[in-house]
Amino acid sequence: MKRNLLPLLLATALLATTPAIAFDFNSLGDALGLDKETTKRLEEAAKVVSALVPISEEEEKILGRDVAARVAGRFGIDPDQNRTYYLNLLGTALAQHSDRPNLGYHFAILNTDDVNAYSCPGGYIFVTRGAMNMAQDEAELAAILSHEIAHVTEKHILKALQKSKLMQVGSEVAAEAFKNQGSQLFKQMSDFATDALFKGLSKEDEFDADRVSVVYLNRTGYDYLAMNDVLKLLDARRKRGMTKVLAKTHPNPTVRLQQLTAAERTLPLDAPTGIRLKQRFVSYTQSNKNPS
Repeated sequence: MKRNLLPLLLATALLATTPAIAFDFNSLGDALGLDKETTKRLEEAAKVVSALVPISEEEEKILGRDVAARVAGRFGIDPDQNRTYYLNLLGTALAQHSDRPNLGYHFAILNTDDVNAYSCPGGYIFVTRGAMNMAQDEAELAAILSHEIAHVTEKHILKALQKSKLMQVGSEVAAEAFKNQGSQLFKQMSDFATDALFKGLSKEDEFDADRVSVVYLNRTGYDYLAMNDVLKLLDARRKRGMTKVLAKTHPNPTVRLQQLTAAERTLPLDAPTGIRLKQRFVSYTQSNKNPS
């Protein structure tokens, strides 16, 4: 008979958040007649819970500003005001239909022809010039943006940081680091978040962002299948050896498309609208669009 472990997990989670108690999980396992593997899982779960130091929205923005400055410093910002204005209009509309509409988002174009995009905590989102040039219509650009917005709303970088050894210092020490941004701990947290962007999040986080992105596209009124088409564009570029940078930070586009297609069958989506707005996209971007 399979034992229901939920009450045990809750109990160990409470014990793990009480630093005064030095808890012996082996004794717990023996007392409850649990095997060693189950006892080990309980101990690991408790360790994860104990590492989840809360990060407030204001702290998230403080961290995000620092990470965004590093991203901008690495690539430089594309000076095209017309494209930047358009990107912000589009990004703001999508963000208003996200699960964190009041966060306050900022969008900018990075001065590189590599195809990529980056989302920093707190809603600082960058799209490369190469990614804008790859998009064929407004819905596809919206799909790229909604994927990055999803990383922010799902707090993928923050969750990874909360589970890291850095945050095992405790909530009070962590809060003090956010106040003192010159501290070694804050620098380490910013290093961690920046590395997550440049080295890549987990495959599960990328699949999650794809799934959430089609929901945001659908809410905003775009043809959500634009996200599928972006993945097809990326796959075509991969086959031509043109995604070496993106391949370091994202799963294979074919696998992403398979995962997304399966998810779309279960998500609460309306029928595809077919709204792509290619002409408006061209009017804002074509004058500066380089042939690929």
